[in-house]
Amino acid sequence: MAPRDSRWQRLRSASGWVSLGSALVLGVPAVSRAEEPPQLSCFEAARQGGLVSDTTASQLCQGASSEAPARCFLRVQHQSFLDEPQSLQLCQYASPRDDPASCYLRTKAQTFLDEARIVQLCQPPVTQLLQHFPYGP
Repeated sequence: MAPRDSRWQRLRSASGWVSLGSALVLGVPAVSRAEEPPQLSCFEAARQGGLVSDTTASQLCQGASSEAPARCFLRVQHQSFLDEPQSLQLCQYASPRDDPASCYLRTKAQTFLDEARIVQLCQPPVTQLLQHFPYGP
């Protein structure tokens, strides 16, 4: 059984070199699935959740540094009655260190603030910065 395994490993290794060589010759960077751009992984996570259109997913994940915006959006859509535009406003630009969904859900349960105020309170800090500098600092 060992000789077959080593042949398979050599074949896999050779095919990897061929793919890499083809990519270099064509001038295309060799990107593995693990090195997928964060915006694309966010988009795919949002679409796999089933509640998001392609348009909403692309808006949600524009500029994303991780899948955090998709996870936030899907959580808020599943656990609250927040509409799609407000969910988008809350979750767009979320990062792994932010947790706008938890902030929203806790604030909603513990205060009498209306949804618009809670979204404004809990959205990621970068969203506030973008309102002051819509074209960049």
